[in-house]
Amino acid sequence: MLHHAGAGPRTPARAWRARALVVAGVCTAALATACGPRSQAAAPPTGGGLSVSYEAPLRGGADERAFLRGRRLPEKVAEDLNRSVRLPGRVQIVGRSCKQNDTPEYDPQTGRITLCYGFIGEVRSMFEADRGSGAVGDTEERTAGVVTETLYHEAGHALLDKLDLPFTGHEEDVADQFAAYRLLGQGDAGRAALLAAADNYDQYAHAAALHGLADADPSDEHAPDAARSASYRCYLYGSAPATGRSKEYRALVDGKRLSKERAGLCEEEYEDLRRGWGRLLAPHAAGR
Repeated sequence: MLHHAGAGPRTPARAWRARALVVAGVCTAALATACGPRSQAAAPPTGGGLSVSYEAPLRGGADERAFLRGRRLPEKVAEDLNRSVRLPGRVQIVGRSCKQNDTPEYDPQTGRITLCYGFIGEVRSMFEADRGSGAVGDTEERTAGVVTETLYHEAGHALLDKLDLPFTGHEEDVADQFAAYRLLGQGDAGRAALLAAADNYDQYAHAAALHGLADADPSDEHAPDAARSASYRCYLYGSAPATGRSKEYRALVDGKRLSKERAGLCEEEYEDLRRGWGRLLAPHAAGR
């Protein structure tokens, strides 16, 4: 996850906690840890747009690549954005085994979004452990939700870079808002994906606390994981008008991750991000 074009890859908030979790045995030992030769890449669109390719996995990762390809998660994100946005340059989503960190990132120097197979295995293992503690939800669907949110987040970085979009505040927050913007327009499946991502950020924050690690790093451009979870829950809550909020939506306001005070502002927060991203992308709409 990166800020500006020309910068080098940066370590996201998840990454250093993930390393500690691996040492602690929370994540499976089968996470991919090496980079290998590429498989045949899909041809990128002529002129610009997003394309998808997969590299051959090494030392684990075969199941994760099959998971991605079987569900076409990168392809669906690429198709959605290619239908909606006219990009002046090419962006390639690449599934691969990674040398370290296993953390997704966008690199503006190469125009590449890297999605590590090890990241998918890590998320799946966390949801499996969650089920063992009595949590409700299908592990595969929740994992797919996190991967989809992650792809939209990294695509948000790519759009800010390729379209040179103006923004204020932290770019990581803006990329989170883009992920919410796209997912909340996709009905029940999109809302479930955003909630899965919120749950996963809660898991990282909780695991960090269990191992004596701080959730907040003053030098990190990312918001703390717990804060990112709260914001996603806020956007979910705010996307449903007050008159139409079901019991499921009201349950998001639990007084811990989302307070009543914050919930009172969520409809406005959601409208702000929806209008903001709508205006930013309007001049770049496909077909213009």
